[in-house]
Amino acid sequence: SSCRIFSICVTVMTPPGPGGRCWLRWILGFLALQVLWGGSRSFTPTRSQWGKAGRSAVALAAVVDVTTAEELDEAIAKTAQEEPNVLIVGYSTTWCGPCKLMDPKVKELSEMFEGKASFLKVMGDKDAARMQIMKREQVRTVPLYQIYKDGQKVGSVSGADAERLTSKIEQHTGMKATQPSNS
Repeated sequence: SSCRIFSICVTVMTPPGPGGRCWLRWILGFLALQVLWGGSRSFTPTRSQWGKAGRSAVALAAVVDVTTAEELDEAIAKTAQEEPNVLIVGYSTTWCGPCKLMDPKVKELSEMFEGKASFLKVMGDKDAARMQIMKREQVRTVPLYQIYKDGQKVGSVSGADAERLTSKIEQHTGMKATQPSNS
């Protein structure tokens, strides 16, 4: 798919090393990007070009940042009133290595469970309001993922355990994880 080609191109597009050892890889990556983006001379992809690479505006905003306790409370309350009725709240910090490793997986899960679960993220060390949310929710370790269904907390996953998080989401949505479509 074009998304895989884009990923390969970005990987291949490493700067040439000493003595020009990587020049061939760099040139191949450049040519592949030109083909992918329709011969554009610009390296700044437009929104439509990102769409060609299999991404959508929805996918880019699939995990929503929470900045206040009111936003979090409102999102939890919505699970009792409307679909999707499952909410995953991830607690993280900017310095947390395992959190950074989980971020791409959580984004992928948000695409897999689109329409069945909503995903929020609280970055606890961004400001005082987010720190208060983490204190209120008694977050002692990061990453921590709390799962809400129909307005009630039904589970949590502590640590960078993507398989366990996927399993818990599957359990509460009643749906098996599937790869998102790249149409």
